[in-house]
Amino acid sequence: MRVAGERRAVHRDEAGQLHAVSARCTHLGCLVAFNRAERAWECPCHGSRFDVEGKVIQGPAQQPLERKEL
Repeated sequence: MRVAGERRAVHRDEAGQLHAVSARCTHLGCLVAFNRAERAWECPCHGSRFDVEGKVIQGPAQQPLERKEL
């Protein structure tokens, strides 16, 4: 989704809480997509994976996705 012109990756967990992070991978800036089965944000460009809070699960990204407000 876009907030003030900036792309956000948003996930609603089982408890109904929203988690928002930057939608741009910290490796090279590709847009991440949510994998519901794995409950992870994944970058289609180079395979980086992030948890719902943006923490790196698998590189090549070294930095987490920036947490964002909605």
